[in-house]
Formats: sequence, structure tokens, C-alpha cells
Amino acid sequence: MPARRVAARELANLFGVLSNPDRIRIVEELRHGEKDVGTLQTLVGISRPRVSQHLSLMRAHRLVEERRDGRHVYYHLSVGRLAN
Repeated sequence: MPARRVAARELANLFGVLSNPDRIRIVEELRHGEKDVGTLQTLVGISRPRVSQHLSLMRAHRLVEERRDGRHVYYHLSVGRLAN
């Protein structure tokens, strides 16, 4: 029974992170491959700082990972079930 509570709590946290429409749109864009903040800004239609805030929260919850290439940072989904 305690394992079910932990799973339910983790699932509730995941749903909380995904409860924002902009974050859902970011996930949808990242399903098609990794992208940088500027590209996500254009595709999602929100400000660059707002995209960065969303990605920061999603990174803290391990939904996205980053890859650095020089000065550029690219993001991709880290959760397989969201990526498929």
C-alpha cells in the first residue's frame, strides 16, 4: 500500500507540472526532437524568459534534459513515455 501512495504522489506532481498549457505545447514540440530556447519561443509563441522558466521547472522535475554545444543549449524529453 505505501508504494501506491508514493506512485500516486509522483503522478500528481507530474500532472501538476504538465497542468500549464505552455508546458504541454513545449512537450509537444520536444516530441519531434531537441530544440533550443529560441526555437521553442518561436514555435510556442511566448517570451524567451517564459520558455526558460518553463524549461527550468521541467528540468527540475526531470521531464527534460539539456545538451550543451558551445554557447547553445538544446533541450529534449527525458521521459520516454512523453517522447513517443
